[in-house]
Amino acid sequence: MQREGLDLQRQGGEEKGEGGQQLGSQTLRFGQALTSARRQLRGLGDTPEPRPDAVEALRGLEGAGAAAYFEGFAELLPARLHFNGRKRRPPRDPANALLSLGYTLLHAEAVLALYGAGLDPFIGFYHAFDFGRESLACDLVEPLRVEVDQHALMLFRSEKLRPEDFSSTQSGCLLGKAGRARFYAEWEALAARLRKLLAESISDVANAISAAGAAGAPCPADSTAPATDTEVDDDDF
Repeated sequence: MQREGLDLQRQGGEEKGEGGQQLGSQTLRFGQALTSARRQLRGLGDTPEPRPDAVEALRGLEGAGAAAYFEGFAELLPARLHFNGRKRRPPRDPANALLSLGYTLLHAEAVLALYGAGLDPFIGFYHAFDFGRESLACDLVEPLRVEVDQHALMLFRSEKLRPEDFSSTQSGCLLGKAGRARFYAEWEALAARLRKLLAESISDVANAISAAGAAGAPCPADSTAPATDTEVDDDDF
């Protein structure tokens, strides 16, 4: 199933690239970096069989693409948010805090959808099996993170959320009560779209699993073949 895992992650990288170019069309250097990363991602899937180092190569491209993406993302946010790249443990600024919250909610939606479809969220393709990590859910959310990014950008640029809605503590930057109320009021419409996209992705995964199982299943015995000496004849009873 390595091919399916690579396809999922290539899709995630390409979705982030497409989303980044939509978000940052006014930032030429940002767009050029993402275009290069997307071209290399597509190249990983051009061969009938995955390269032996395809997963490692994909991870390297994913990291480079993410760095370019968030560099451009920073230029689109209000400067007073002081966003200097993705920092998650813990988030130290309002934009990182909002991205972490959105990604957490997206991941939870993926886990629930996988259980609802009868799939084990802990057994993934690209994200390796690890204790306590819902690896398949991690695989599925990668192509959809850009939806959360666009939503966060909208909230900040429209000033539905402002730096004053957040507080900084030793444990990181936190969204306050009034800000959370506005965030969740805006989130529900996006959540409905994410559920639809997740359902489509899960259907694709289930179909791929079924196809792989069918391809590896043994051929059924020919019911019209004559009985052998070791078979029991009904006339014996």
